[in-house]
Amino acid sequence: MPKDKRQKRDLHALDKDGMVLCNSRDKEAAHRAETEGIATEDWTAVTCRKCLLLVYKHNKALQERKEPS
Repeated sequence: MPKDKRQKRDLHALDKDGMVLCNSRDKEAAHRAETEGIATEDWTAVTCRKCLLLVYKHNKALQERKEPS
């Protein structure tokens, strides 16, 4: 299998279980992302479009829980 030679790769977010947010059911994807250095637990550094959308939804849900209605 040829190695990916792209210069700039998207940075994916990891959830509390160590899984990639945009592909949370694939354990192998999480392992590949970590070994290739394209995964982070720092959600402010994420560049993957799908992960960013999920991070935004997660943060919005947390914010709605904290605000008194």
